[in-house]
Amino acid sequence: MAFNGSDYFQISRAGTNYKCLGSDVLAYVQSNLGTAEYRVADITARNALNAQLSAGDRVMVDDATLDGTVIAGWALYQWLASNTWRKIAEQESLDITVGGATNLSYTAGPLQGIVVSDSGSDAILPAADAVNAGLMLPAHKAKVDFLTVTAAFDADASKAKLALIGVTQAVDLDVIEAASHAAVTTAGTAANNPIVATGQALSFNIAGLTSAP
Repeated sequence: MAFNGSDYFQISRAGTNYKCLGSDVLAYVQSNLGTAEYRVADITARNALNAQLSAGDRVMVDDATLDGTVIAGWALYQWLASNTWRKIAEQESLDITVGGATNLSYTAGPLQGIVVSDSGSDAILPAADAVNAGLMLPAHKAKVDFLTVTAAFDADASKAKLALIGVTQAVDLDVIEAASHAAVTTAGTAANNPIVATGQALSFNIAGLTSAP
């Protein structure tokens, strides 16, 4: 007759007889000897081993292409239960499903921008400050729009020039603009100063210089 896990075995220990289940014997053997390993030619031969396998047994299949997840080559399986297998390795790769995919969108704002995720936390992009990089505020953009650069941009030359410049304080372009358009004046008068101001132009006329007293 076939041996079942519910059958009892007689065991003698130190002169005393005990009985234990066949499943207990199996568990002891598996924990002390480890699981069995088999090598077969293909998936059909693997499936034929069902009746003699125990949970955790491993079967190396030389040609596992009958498994729809194996394109070519061998695969290693672990037997979990009748006709239930876990693939633990294969020649080409393991089947991995990567989770956490998300779709991103962007919401603009006058003070900050927000990168919106449909499956996770949103990310806030703050305005730049004196310490940290960030987004340009609308007021800053309006000021930059007043600057016009006509020369061709040369990245290497620009870096070299910037390396030679030491800026120790803020530069107010409005002040520079106002000063550049202010009326030109002379320190003296027409009677004692040979420099004549005409708009933004200065001219020198020795005839305008009077003799010193």
